[in-house]
Amino acid sequence: MSLGEYIQKNEFVLSENCPVTPSEFKWLFKQRERNGFAKAFVKLNARSFLIHVPTFIQCLSEKQGA
Repeated sequence: MSLGEYIQKNEFVLSENCPVTPSEFKWLFKQRERNGFAKAFVKLNARSFLIHVPTFIQCLSEKQGA
């Protein structure tokens, strides 16, 4: 893992690299403890999270059965 693989949550959801819609992303984030996406998020403080992009993409692939 490298530091370049992490991005702020609010930046990722608005970027062209985000493979889901903002509403889908919001649901995935809110349900992260139940849907297996928790390992893709790193909590910095009460309101700030980073996303490990490769892990997020891997979780999404697993969820879609790829």
